[in-house]
Amino acid sequence: MSSSSGSAERTLDLRGEVCPYTFVHTKLELESMQPGEWLCVVVDHEPATRNVPRSAREWGQQVGEIAPIPGESAWTIRIQKRTTERL
Repeated sequence: MSSSSGSAERTLDLRGEVCPYTFVHTKLELESMQPGEWLCVVVDHEPATRNVPRSAREWGQQVGEIAPIPGESAWTIRIQKRTTERL
């Protein structure tokens, strides 16, 4: 797992993690972010492509694109932090 921050988007690489850990790590990362920032979550556990976005929406976050990474068995999930409340 790795995380990097930029001015407008962070990347959280969760390849090798499975649900529910993908959910837990995403939640912790979102809690440390400011409203308006984007998080790009990289997963290789296919159920996470459904579970992470669903949970993020339930927390009040904006889910953007969910896309396969060409040539890999992995996906990116883009989430924008919308609320200042702790998740």
